[in-house]
Amino acid sequence: MIGISLGELLNDIAGGRLPSGLLWTLIALKMPDVLGTIVPLSIFVAVIWGLGRLYRDQEMSVMRSSGFNWQMMLRPLLNLLIPVAAVLLIVGMYVSPQAASATQSKLEDAFRNAAEWGLQTGKFHVLRSGDLVLYVESVDKDGRTLRRVFIQQRQDDREQVWSAEKGYYWLDQQSGNRYLTLENGQITEGGADSLNFGIMNFSRNDLKLPEPEDRIKPVALEAKKSADILFSTRPDEMAELQWRVTPAIAVIVLGLLAIPLSHSSPREGRGGRALLGILAYTIYANVLYMCRNWLSKGDIPAVLGMWWVHLLVLLIALAWLHRQGRMVGRS
Repeated sequence: MIGISLGELLNDIAGGRLPSGLLWTLIALKMPDVLGTIVPLSIFVAVIWGLGRLYRDQEMSVMRSSGFNWQMMLRPLLNLLIPVAAVLLIVGMYVSPQAASATQSKLEDAFRNAAEWGLQTGKFHVLRSGDLVLYVESVDKDGRTLRRVFIQQRQDDREQVWSAEKGYYWLDQQSGNRYLTLENGQITEGGADSLNFGIMNFSRNDLKLPEPEDRIKPVALEAKKSADILFSTRPDEMAELQWRVTPAIAVIVLGLLAIPLSHSSPREGRGGRALLGILAYTIYANVLYMCRNWLSKGDIPAVLGMWWVHLLVLLIALAWLHRQGRMVGRS
């Protein structure tokens, strides 16, 4: 999961949508979301592995001959699952939104700071698939003031070349737009297929920088406090709220599913049941992801939402447990 997050962030940095100076900070702030994915799977595999060993070592057979049944597993298992679910609920409802809000704040601060944005002196920075090229000869110690700035900007069939003695970043608080203010410079503008060129000198000029693409837009929803979207009727906010409580529910559902899934013969390999569990988790998680998208688009009602997936897996686990209990009772 860290590798996936790192790959996504590096892709955004290469495209000029995120500042390279915040790479490790953004990875750290993404960890609460990663925990919501990793912890349920970890608990699921751990329970399968632990109970599976009791079967392989014939300990479960001895316990059952003494009157032990699967219902007796629930109390010690819930002693593990409920505290983990409570922690995941706190992470999903409070920690993750705060981390997303901190990410938004860090990005806004970085937009004002050329050093954190990743500008390196004496190097051409290609942004927005080549439509914007930025070169800076030097950056002052304040990390904000640029010296000897060169910019090439392409839009449709027109191309502009900006050059200035110095410049600095600033952020419009009302609109959220990012600007690069240049002083004592020149603009050369022309067409790619014509000789119609124009030259303009200026003492100060503000250049609006490209907006970050869709990687930053979802953060606004993820950064909202849970209390603010608790009674919302918007499909995307309802989907976000249900998604925040999903890890806490999933860890309990998967823990119950792990009881019948861990049943194995003494000669069965150690990793077979764990691999089967990972496959079951993958299907479970992918269906949840699909339901989240459907709910956010309004394709399914909020009452149905993602709840039916949890209920379906829970019913499968209980039916499987009941069937195994009857089989053991007959034997």
